[in-house]
Amino acid sequence: MAVAISLQRLSVTYPGGFRRPPVQALRPLDLEVAAGAVLGVLGPNGSGKTTLLRAIAGLQRPTTGTVRVLDLPPHDRALRRALSFLPDGPLPFGALSALQFLRYMGALLQLPAAAATARAQALLERLDLLGTGRRPLRSFSTGMQKRLAIAAALLPEPRVLLLDEPTAGLDPLGSAVVMTILQELAQAGCCVLLASHHLQEVEQVCSEVIVLADGELRARGTFDQLLGTDATAVVVRGVDAAGLQAVTEVVRRSGGEVVRTERTRQHLFALFRRLRPGGNGSGSGRQQA
Repeated sequence: MAVAISLQRLSVTYPGGFRRPPVQALRPLDLEVAAGAVLGVLGPNGSGKTTLLRAIAGLQRPTTGTVRVLDLPPHDRALRRALSFLPDGPLPFGALSALQFLRYMGALLQLPAAAATARAQALLERLDLLGTGRRPLRSFSTGMQKRLAIAAALLPEPRVLLLDEPTAGLDPLGSAVVMTILQELAQAGCCVLLASHHLQEVEQVCSEVIVLADGELRARGTFDQLLGTDATAVVVRGVDAAGLQAVTEVVRRSGGEVVRTERTRQHLFALFRRLRPGGNGSGSGRQQA
């Protein structure tokens, strides 16, 4: 698989101020991420997650080391449409409507106007914002602004997508839509870096994770590599009480132990889908929030 992101001995140190020492936000690290991978970036506040994404996006100059995105430096104009970064925070241009904002972003990216408009309308529909009409961004809730920011990051159909807390402020259904989009992007070959504190979402969508602490890369691997144990779980379906008892006896005779039996249940997302208007999980009839 082709390498989409390559970091070699990358470090970032912020200069100190009056009576304040310099802050080493990222200690020298090496990292390669393949095209089509969804890499979770985990760590506590202040661990260097945002600094890492900003350095890859070309918004933070490294103190040492190099950054290559699709074999180019991140500030190369050839990456204008291929590399997208979604920072955490409010949107500018509060007087614009959602469609006007995306059209403006398309103009900055030098996308053809007709193609940008068509792409913008498709994204607004996918992210449940098509019904906002001419409402100015300043009247949008936090969740609506976040969904529009995601639409803007997706507008150029990037090959590398950097996301800083993309589901912060979203309700469970909005988060589920974003996770589905990220899975689709990965299947199409897009490389995604996802910095998030929502561990369940990271586990749902990421193929592997890295863990930062105090600016240092402490761990990297798949969930099986990092969290796997020697225990084995057996999931059965379609047996009655007698059949379940027979399975239990077989396990015991084989030297194992049945730790517990319990009914399976759906995820909380299923409850939200049932309770929403229409009850089918589609985007129609959703309350804007």
